[in-house]
Amino acid sequence: MRIAVVAFSACGAALGTQLKALTGHEITYYVTKRHSGEPFYKPFDSVRELTAELFNKTEAFVFVGACGIAVRAIAPFIKSKLTDPAVVVCDETGRFTISLLSGHAGGANKLAEQIAAVIGSVPVITTASDSHALLGNTPLHKNLVLGIGCRRGISAETIERAVTILLWDQKIPLVRVAEVATIDVKADEEGMLKFTKAFGLPLSFYSAEELAEVQGDFSSSERVLQAVGVDNVCERAAVLCGGRGKLILKKTAKDGVTVAVCEKESARG
Repeated sequence: MRIAVVAFSACGAALGTQLKALTGHEITYYVTKRHSGEPFYKPFDSVRELTAELFNKTEAFVFVGACGIAVRAIAPFIKSKLTDPAVVVCDETGRFTISLLSGHAGGANKLAEQIAAVIGSVPVITTASDSHALLGNTPLHKNLVLGIGCRRGISAETIERAVTILLWDQKIPLVRVAEVATIDVKADEEGMLKFTKAFGLPLSFYSAEELAEVQGDFSSSERVLQAVGVDNVCERAAVLCGGRGKLILKKTAKDGVTVAVCEKESARG
């Protein structure tokens, strides 16, 4: 696939350079003239003029910047999903990779997933056929409990990113989560409180004694035991809050956040 990577800052150019790790593609890099010193990049004045020049010559655009910039750049040239190039947008922090145009037919969905795997971002796919395929065509019942453990003082943004990525890896959509559970020593954890509030999720707290009484095959950590008085928080909290339902995702960790998922017993019944 012939790909044009278009960046608007030094930060965006640095992220775009990581795409050299993509295999099987012919990639050309472009950056605004005020950052023309970036290695591997060709300078341009106007993103609209650049898009006009390349729209019928390249198979894909990867804009490293805001979605709004990409939308305004491509809008005058869009004709058909069968002929338009794939368009993918990455935010400059590498948090999300969005399939914006020609997702299925043009290959933007597949490209977004490939890019996400390279830069460690969350791929955002919205076309019905591909998103339902990722979910296995399972109805989106809100019947899951998310158990969370985290490092003291961690931010809501870090929790959100870790949860989103860890659930995505297991093809578990966040919209299926009905509530969140953790240990009571996290009752004043600002990041946890902000995260659950932002997603409108009830947050339940349990004491170390309550968690220790939960029966099951759980991961065990001596460090966690010494810190909070029980050997595992996320798995035990998820199962306890879920009415001792089925643990469908055991303890996984990212950036100081541990996550487990329990399917509520009543939902399985």
